[in-house]
Amino acid sequence: MISVSLVIDDPGTLVAAMTSLAADPGLCLLTRAGSLEELRRAESVPAHVVVVHAAASGPPGGAETVRLLREEGRLVLPLGDGGPPGGRLAAAIRAMASAGPRLSGQERAVLLGYASGLTLAAAARRAGIRPATAKKYLERIKQKYADCGRNAYTKLDLATRAREDGLIG
Repeated sequence: MISVSLVIDDPGTLVAAMTSLAADPGLCLLTRAGSLEELRRAESVPAHVVVVHAAASGPPGGAETVRLLREEGRLVLPLGDGGPPGGRLAAAIRAMASAGPRLSGQERAVLLGYASGLTLAAAARRAGIRPATAKKYLERIKQKYADCGRNAYTKLDLATRAREDGLIG
């Protein structure tokens, strides 16, 4: 399930976006807000993707809201002035949320073991590498996720990212 927050202050665009989200059972509307400030007050848990209307009046305006959220490492999908691109909003959200990092085979093996609950040493043994090497792989994996705008600081974060990317059930 991909959680979505909306920052849209235009009623017509909001209704169209909410209709698009409601039609896709894999998407869950977490928060709707008219501004960045309202989003920050209302969102108790960060959504996987934040959809921001480019014409949002703010403050800050839509483009600045997009920039600020991206600086925080959030996945942000800007909407043009015409609103949701006719039925493609859900597909765009899914594509953005599943855009995971490119992992090598060994990195993937370490991530799968570690995110599935193994200790670092056990994940390293399973992958046929030393624990120090597995630790380096985890550092690279975390950096690759951060580069995609999907921070993963902890073991739980890594498990969440691996689940979002369909690597584990």
